[in-house]
Amino acid sequence: MIRQKNGYSLVLIVLMSTFIMAVLASSMRIVTQSYIYSQEEYYYKLAQEAGEAGTAYANACLDSNNTEQSWGSVAGGIGPLRPDTNCKGATAFYGNKYVFENSKLRTTFEVGNLEASTKGASSGVALSAATAQISSTGRVELISGGSVVKTYTAIIKKAVTWPADLNAARVVSGTFRTCALMSNNVWCWGNSNEMGTLGDGTKDKEANVPVKVQQVDDMKYGKIIDIFAAQFHSCVLTELSGVRKVYCWGSNEKGQLGNGQYGAHKYSAVPVEVGGDIVGKNITAIGGTGDVSCAIADGKIYCWGNNYEGELGHNAPRHPTLSPDPVPVATGSTTGSDTYWRLQPGYKAVKLSTSGSRSQTMCAIMDTGIAYCWGQAIFGQTGSTRFTPGYNYGRPVRVTGISNVTDISQDGYSYEATHLTFPYSRATHVCAIASGKVYCWGGAGNGQSGASAYDETYYRTYAVPKEVTGLPGVPKRIAVGLGHSCALVELSGGKHKVYCWGANEFGQLGESANKGSSSLPYSRTPRPVYVGTNGLPPSEDVVTLAAGANRGCAIMTNKRAYCWGLNTDGQIGDGTHENRFSPTESLFLRPTQNRYIY
Repeated sequence: MIRQKNGYSLVLIVLMSTFIMAVLASSMRIVTQSYIYSQEEYYYKLAQEAGEAGTAYANACLDSNNTEQSWGSVAGGIGPLRPDTNCKGATAFYGNKYVFENSKLRTTFEVGNLEASTKGASSGVALSAATAQISSTGRVELISGGSVVKTYTAIIKKAVTWPADLNAARVVSGTFRTCALMSNNVWCWGNSNEMGTLGDGTKDKEANVPVKVQQVDDMKYGKIIDIFAAQFHSCVLTELSGVRKVYCWGSNEKGQLGNGQYGAHKYSAVPVEVGGDIVGKNITAIGGTGDVSCAIADGKIYCWGNNYEGELGHNAPRHPTLSPDPVPVATGSTTGSDTYWRLQPGYKAVKLSTSGSRSQTMCAIMDTGIAYCWGQAIFGQTGSTRFTPGYNYGRPVRVTGISNVTDISQDGYSYEATHLTFPYSRATHVCAIASGKVYCWGGAGNGQSGASAYDETYYRTYAVPKEVTGLPGVPKRIAVGLGHSCALVELSGGKHKVYCWGANEFGQLGESANKGSSSLPYSRTPRPVYVGTNGLPPSEDVVTLAAGANRGCAIMTNKRAYCWGLNTDGQIGDGTHENRFSPTESLFLRPTQNRYIY
């Protein structure tokens, strides 16, 4: 029995041992396979990283070649991009054929022609697609005995947004910054960001190249229709599912964001929605100046922000001092001698003036082609003979002597003690296009009125509009800066050019031959000078323009922006702080720093 028992036990032990050995063998196979799989995953990861290096190299080549592909089979291209080639695909870096190399493995990449996703591009022609793909192949080669025993491959594709079709629709200028509406996004650059004026969620930051304004709510999901930039705040008009809204960002000390709040610490570094009486109405236009914003809603004008000079148009100056909610501008009596001069209750507004600086005057155009202005008038900025210059008016006043007004713009310094002396006293004025001609009024000491000769009197003003002469064509758009003016002019052949006049101490006329200085006498001209002799590409047409605090900007048909003038805060957007006396390309329409690869 014992032997039987012992024998039975021996059989059991053998069986158990066999089972354990089988389990161990299986576990070893699993461990081995896991190790192999881990290795495989590691090599594929290395291949992906090599591919990423290829897309980064391709983007650097696009940036250095002004967004045009130069490698591959395109014109002038020699071959695909590799670690040892230049941007044309020519071998240039001998001994650096691989991203990584040791005795057991090496990684490399290869980038071929761009793949267009919206527009085709024939071989041998630089790509002009709105979007395209960089396709980079990353490889890992395992080495044994000096030979490649296995290769792992990963294909990395990145989308490229091309500046040629970014649809830069509008450029506007604030006091120390510039903003642009582009492909349903807003980009801003410059300084004075202590109040979040760049709109990117930051403060206390300067940007001499553009940064993207944060999109919120209807800005993100709808369409951005229009934009303006004032002293330290900006606003956009949006539309989503037929509903239009206004969003503003930046300083809110005077309630100019329209969100029911005001105060030095109530600024917003991201856009906030304007509330109050314009909500739910059909908003067709926005505009602003200094510390005030306005909108046309259901044909009526509403303003919010500062009212110290009467710029709300709601009542007498300082009554109220400010409003953080939209209020309607005041209309006049329907009878009596004031009827002709005052805005009538049945009016319909179609356009608002815009400003890039500290002006405390607002203007608007009615569907009748008549212009009205209100607010600061100490230098004749309301353009009316009905009321005495030197006073401010809290109700819209009809501009004297012009009709069929199609565009209007104003800029200047605020009514402060420091701004009543030279040279600020003469740096506040208004210009308009009326009946196919340009007229200006207000401060004129810098020649910004465009009269045949400027007056050396520091306080020279025009209380009524004066015609600007010397423009070679039909004006289509007017833009006013602190002490200068610019017009977009259509020539007889259909070509559009920019002409500017007035002060030029910072290069704001865009004409280096008329270069001024920071001391008296300022270099200035009352006669329009052509902008672009040494800057704007002659093969391109001008689409639109803007003027602000001592600078100007234009968008060309190639959808690139060129700015000129004051650049102490990076407001030209070329990555420098050097004043530009000739138009200089802003960098926001180029894929600088990988900003257009997603």
